Amino acid sequence: MAKTKTSSADSIFPSWKNRIVLKFMLISLPFLVLISLSLLLVAPYWYHQHSLQALQDKARSISQIAGYSLAPAIIFDDQENIKEVLNSLTQSPEIDYIIVFDIKDKEISRLQRSKAFQLSAEEIRKTGFVQNNQFWNLYTEIKQQGNLVGHLALGFSLKELQHQIYHIRKIIWIASFFIFALGLGIIYFLSLLITRPLRYMTRAVTEIAAGNLEQRAEVKTSDEVGTLARSFNSMVEQLHKTMDSLEEARENLEKKVEERTLELKQQVEEKEAIAKKLKESEELFRSMVETLGEGVVIVDPQENFIFVNQAARRIFNDYEEKLEGRNLKEFTSPSQYELIRQQTARRKQGFRDVYDLELTLEDGSQKTVIANAAPRFDPDGNFISILAVMTDITERKKEELALTEAKQKLEKVISELELRNEENRLLVAMGDSFQLANSEKEAVEIIKSYALKLFPGDGFLLYSRQEQEKFLQLVASWNHSLPAEGVIDLNDCWSLRKASPNFFIDQEKDLLCPHLKTSVHTDNPVACLPLYSSGETLGLMVVFCCQGKEAREPFEQLEAAMKVKKQLLLSFAQRVSMSLANIRLRESLREQSIRDPLTGLYNRRYLEETLERELFRAKRAGQQVAVIMLDIDYFKKINDFYGHDAGDFVLQTIAQTLNKSVRAEDIVCRLGGEEFTVILPTLPLEKAIARAELICNSVRHLEINFAGTLIRKITISAGVAAYPDHGEKWKEIIQAADLALLEAKNEGRDRVKVARKLGS
Repeated sequence: MAKTKTSSADSIFPSWKNRIVLKFMLISLPFLVLISLSLLLVAPYWYHQHSLQALQDKARSISQIAGYSLAPAIIFDDQENIKEVLNSLTQSPEIDYIIVFDIKDKEISRLQRSKAFQLSAEEIRKTGFVQNNQFWNLYTEIKQQGNLVGHLALGFSLKELQHQIYHIRKIIWIASFFIFALGLGIIYFLSLLITRPLRYMTRAVTEIAAGNLEQRAEVKTSDEVGTLARSFNSMVEQLHKTMDSLEEARENLEKKVEERTLELKQQVEEKEAIAKKLKESEELFRSMVETLGEGVVIVDPQENFIFVNQAARRIFNDYEEKLEGRNLKEFTSPSQYELIRQQTARRKQGFRDVYDLELTLEDGSQKTVIANAAPRFDPDGNFISILAVMTDITERKKEELALTEAKQKLEKVISELELRNEENRLLVAMGDSFQLANSEKEAVEIIKSYALKLFPGDGFLLYSRQEQEKFLQLVASWNHSLPAEGVIDLNDCWSLRKASPNFFIDQEKDLLCPHLKTSVHTDNPVACLPLYSSGETLGLMVVFCCQGKEAREPFEQLEAAMKVKKQLLLSFAQRVSMSLANIRLRESLREQSIRDPLTGLYNRRYLEETLERELFRAKRAGQQVAVIMLDIDYFKKINDFYGHDAGDFVLQTIAQTLNKSVRAEDIVCRLGGEEFTVILPTLPLEKAIARAELICNSVRHLEINFAGTLIRKITISAGVAAYPDHGEKWKEIIQAADLALLEAKNEGRDRVKVARKLGS
């Protein structure tokens, strides 16, 4: 009974630890605080604004009255009346000072209660707070019948207003505190009243949870809590009935469990017998698997080993029999493990496959096996593992690899032989082409053509040396984009100095020729191949390896490419040297056959060949060809008086004079003795006559110094003929010019005669 009373008292006056009451109070407390703070802050502010507005309205009223009273006194400068008005205004306790200004804004009167402060001119002449908000100043105009007569400054003290606001704020603080306390008490008792049914219900639920199903919630209100309590009581009654039914069912279940236990015991005995037979079968399977030569493994879906026979252990070098539980990933590369995962996906779909697998063992060795994999499923059709038979084919793979490498080497040798044969064929063809070349210019074109076939990706510079010159001149270049030296000295190339080929594989280590400083890439091999024949330097061939590549290859590949090409380059350079020497020899022999050895002029043979060709060209183009026949006057006297050596020197000097007196396309020949012939292609007869006169005049002014002896007064006679005026064939024109020369000699020499036209 005492316990019941205590519980009742606790329900009416709960302690502060009662959570639901505290929650209600905490929910309402912010609103109560907000109301109290609003009252505390808004009321003083409202009172201050209202009082200040009242003071301002009062100040404007006083200023209007004062202005009306002071206007006549200011106009008539009545100081007594002004002071009387000011004294009457100071009857109001709020006014602290009054200052009157005339129309010129000059102070004419002042009345001030407080002497402790001084107002500045700016503060007096504004309307608003002054002196740190201690006074409110009003500055207004004083008018009389609409005319400005002065100004009035009224100062109202705010001390009384601030004192009143202070008392009002104290009263509001006390009122806010009492309102807050009263509201807090009201909230507390309202929380108790509202939560009482919930507390009754909580007590009932606690006892029911402790096992007292006879307890019921005593809430009898008609609100939502009462409805909840009645529903809860109904639920407890149903629970009580259900517990009784469960107790009855438990007793029945115990009986059935005993019966089922006997049945399961019999089934277990039967399964043990079956398991025994399975074990015997498994042992038989294991013994058979262990005796197989192939490796047999079983792995789970994650590629972990479940079963491994002895042959498989030998494949994986598992001599300590610790392979079970390890993963295939430990023995394969990432790519091979990805292959295993793909194969596992096929096993899950029920497929069987045979595939090669590369294993990497712990000691670093590698093995290749053929895996014959099949899936394993449980009775329900779920994938459980993979059975794989592995055959070690490492040795067979090595043999296959060796055969493949041998085949590749053989194919490479055959390819190289075919390449060498093709290179030799091109070299032979190049030699045949050189036999057909008539000049060194044609030979250069042949060299370029076959170099592009034999070395399509390499750049070339071809230099030629003429006669016995001390320098070489660039005559051709191809597949080379960098600027090259047009003329190089014989000493600018190391290969020319040592008279042997020079190969620059690594430019950082090898000594590069001076002429290559600006014409070679820093990462490409270079070869300088001198062109020699019988100890004579004919030229130089510079080869830039792999200039045609768009992308630069590694240095090792470039070096290997240059070494492979080395022998071919040497053979190519040797054939080029021999061909150039042969062409130059042929040109030298031909020059000897068509040149006069004494004067260096063309001989009669070349004259006949050239004149016939020029006549054919002139006939086709409709042009003229002129011929001048020349003979030195009294040349026998020169030989007899000065000697034959002096005569030969005179012939050489006149030959030089003839070359200087004609055009570059004109041809000067020595027919023999002291006779010369000049062929003038495309030159009309009139101009040919003028040219003959020029030649005679040039010879006439010659002074030849031979061995200290001065030979003077040398003259020459000339006969001029032209196509088609004097004939259609070269013999006719030569004969006509010769007859004209004979006439010049007969008429006294040292003159020019023109041949007679045909039919005259």
